[in-house]
Amino acid sequence: MNDLKQPTAIIVADSHFHLDPDQAEQARVDKFIQLLELAARADHLVLLGDIFDFWFDYPHFRLNGYDPILQGLDRVRDAGTKIHFIGGNHDIWAAGFLHQRYDCSPTGETEIVRIGERRLLLIHGDGLLKFDWAYNSSRAVVRTRAGIVFAKSLHPEILFAFSKWLSGKSRSATRDEASRIESRARQWLLRQSKGDWDLVVSGHVHHGFMFEAGGLEMASLAGWFDILGYGLLKEGRFQLLDFARDPLPDLPATRRD
Repeated sequence: MNDLKQPTAIIVADSHFHLDPDQAEQARVDKFIQLLELAARADHLVLLGDIFDFWFDYPHFRLNGYDPILQGLDRVRDAGTKIHFIGGNHDIWAAGFLHQRYDCSPTGETEIVRIGERRLLLIHGDGLLKFDWAYNSSRAVVRTRAGIVFAKSLHPEILFAFSKWLSGKSRSATRDEASRIESRARQWLLRQSKGDWDLVVSGHVHHGFMFEAGGLEMASLAGWFDILGYGLLKEGRFQLLDFARDPLPDLPATRRD
């Protein structure tokens, strides 16, 4: 996999941006928009869920907010980068809007994407590695038809308040949590068989790690909190990087097929 002509991809997850960011979060937004400027030079940009801390497409209106981020994504699209969206438990309902605007998958569900010689299984990760009743409860609401019908019956302010409460639990994993997460991840990967994919990339747990087992690779993104973590696929090799600390990758100006 040393072919320099292989396409490049940037993958990011778990920024949990609010509709009305405070000053501290605005700094994270500004850095994210800089990441999008880098992504405009890549072949693929993957939004791996919980980019938006709250998103619900009501039948007749959309909540105000996120305009700077959407405008940044517009520039990525206009540059010719293919945008993929895998919905998280906070923003799966954005899939329809993002499909119309960026031609992402209309469902926002898990998908397998071939990028050069690599076959990536893209998942957000909720319900996979982190067993937390609050997250599992939110998953039951956002990813089932009954949950969607129930959510639509609520006043928007009630649903927004629930999302803010859940957002208060969004943080980087502790050392003990990280150890348990990695153990579960390794066990999960060992149960998989070679087939349609060779690298699974996930988010949700807010802890970055990467390893290989049974001929397959697994990477988990750290999120966009204390560490401005993102993933880079370049020349067939996947890396976990910190946007604030690591040198920016040199992406080719010419796009690949």
